[in-house]
Amino acid sequence: MGIYLALEIVAAEEDVPRNIPCRTSRLQGRYYIEEVLGNDTRCYENFRMNPHVFHNLCDTLRANCGIRNSRNGMTVDEMVGMFLMVVAHSTRLAVVAERFQHSKETVSRVIKVIAHGIHSLSPTYIRRRNVDVQLEIQSCRKWYPFFQNCIGAIDGTHVSACVPSSVRGAYRDRNNEITQNALSACSHDMMFTYVVTGWEGSAHDSRILSDAVTL
Repeated sequence: MGIYLALEIVAAEEDVPRNIPCRTSRLQGRYYIEEVLGNDTRCYENFRMNPHVFHNLCDTLRANCGIRNSRNGMTVDEMVGMFLMVVAHSTRLAVVAERFQHSKETVSRVIKVIAHGIHSLSPTYIRRRNVDVQLEIQSCRKWYPFFQNCIGAIDGTHVSACVPSSVRGAYRDRNNEITQNALSACSHDMMFTYVVTGWEGSAHDSRILSDAVTL
């Protein structure tokens, strides 16, 4: 009887969940960031930008958005790296948490902080159109007066998307990739003045342009 009771107690103990540390890898997030930023190819493959662009983004978030290193030692570079890994590859939080050795709750919180910071920069980089004739056109006989009413240029691009399986067909582009079709307009000084996102990858460029013009 005593043996069976002991076995029951042991079994019950094994069923009780324990808080066993699992983010214990020696390759912590900050070391991973340093390693990736040391190689242009790896940086672009992981974060979709070159190291100098990555550093400029981090500096901008520090200077204009007040984002600082956390009290537990997480750097701004590490925060931006987690954010970019999610938006660039639609990476699951659990995978990012394992890669950077932080809890999923921490990763989720950091991504929201960086997303809000980048969103706050939109008035600086997305400007309302200027109806005046651009100086670059006025000062060039080759362009003026032929392009005096030209206020910029428009183009479209496909951005990888993560969508529910029920609508994946609509978002599949001509290269058989799941994307959204984005339309952007920029001024002659390369500042974005208009951006339309969210269209299905199968949507034709002319349809998106027509819809944008009629808004």
